[in-house]
Amino acid sequence: MLELFRSIPEESLNKINTELEKDIMIRAIHDVKGIDMGSYLVRYKAELDFDGRELTRAYLDKQELNELLEEIKRIDNIDKLEEFMLKHGENLVDMMGGEIDRIEMKLRKNHPEIRHCDLEIL
Repeated sequence: MLELFRSIPEESLNKINTELEKDIMIRAIHDVKGIDMGSYLVRYKAELDFDGRELTRAYLDKQELNELLEEIKRIDNIDKLEEFMLKHGENLVDMMGGEIDRIEMKLRKNHPEIRHCDLEIL
């Protein structure tokens, strides 16, 4: 059985998009879709261009910067540099996942009609 869904009203989509665009972590949104699944349920999908500087700033805010500086000072070869970059790179990616979860929860709270929220990183 083929089900046809329609887009949500432009005004509703714009409200959701505006909220996303106001988030400090998001530089831009692309390929946005809001699908009315019936029974007042919405599937929202968007591709996000994250602001790497803001994400890094938030990561640094959670670090002990003096300890981080000492860790950097101990880097005296390529292997230690690679270890440092892999550790902090992985932590940044984990933090980005947490930010996606935070944004999705905020959208669902402010727009309870959203049942399926699919935010993807560009």
